Amino acid sequence: MKHIYLALLLQFLLAACGQHPSDVSPEAALENAPAATPVARSMGKMAADVQGGAEQGLTEISEPTVNANPARKYIALRHHLQIETRAERMQAAFDAAVKHCEVLNCQLLNAYYNKETPYSPPSASLSARVPPRNVEIFLTGLAKNGEVLQHGRDSEDKTNQVVDTDARIKNLTELRDRLRIMLADKNAKFRDLIEVERELANTQSQLDSMLGMRKILSQETDLVAVSIDFTAAQGITEQGFFAPVVRALKDAGRVMMESFAAVITFIMSAVPWLLIGIPAIWLIRRYWAKIKTKLM
Repeated sequence: MKHIYLALLLQFLLAACGQHPSDVSPEAALENAPAATPVARSMGKMAADVQGGAEQGLTEISEPTVNANPARKYIALRHHLQIETRAERMQAAFDAAVKHCEVLNCQLLNAYYNKETPYSPPSASLSARVPPRNVEIFLTGLAKNGEVLQHGRDSEDKTNQVVDTDARIKNLTELRDRLRIMLADKNAKFRDLIEVERELANTQSQLDSMLGMRKILSQETDLVAVSIDFTAAQGITEQGFFAPVVRALKDAGRVMMESFAAVITFIMSAVPWLLIGIPAIWLIRRYWAKIKTKLM
């Protein structure tokens, strides 16, 4: 109804200036009037809408527009690789992977290298979070330093957790701000201020916890987790027909050496007692002989 009244008022003003309302539209009249105010311009537009210049009805104008963009998904991606290299080249391959990760701005979570021993070959492991744009570059570099035996991929949808955490952060932030306003009230009672301060501390603690959780979720969804296991390539004797025999001989030698080591340990632990026990037994036997001679 207000729009109709405004249109009639504008038509009345045009008629008073000597122009017929049907000859000049409200929008044209406003364009020809340089001194027209912003209020008059808005009145003219509303009048044109009422007269049919706009084809949308009032109900259509009041309807909100629907966002055509789909909701964002938060996906945590992970890669698991097993890379085989020669034992003598594993240290170089491991160091190259660590250096390449640092160049690509990775977050290095852990890196372990176990040297070769007489009973086990060398091994290494590496875990990192890589920016999505650098994942393929990083994996290509790994393939150059060894043979990729396994490459597994998995993903986890973290959208619900992220949305829930963001909502809780928003609510806790608003509650914290309101509590701060209440705490600044000079007319509040001391008892009420104590309760507000206690609630503010509790709210801030929950907010810090949610912010920390959100940071962890951001690392999981914004970066790609990559875990790598380096294994040493087996020799010809270790992977051929006589491999079980070779392993049995190695185990037999190891068992024999461990038994010999146990004997040495026993003897060395008994030496101090022999040094004390032999003189003690000799003294006891000599003293007993003297007593026996006196009795006879």
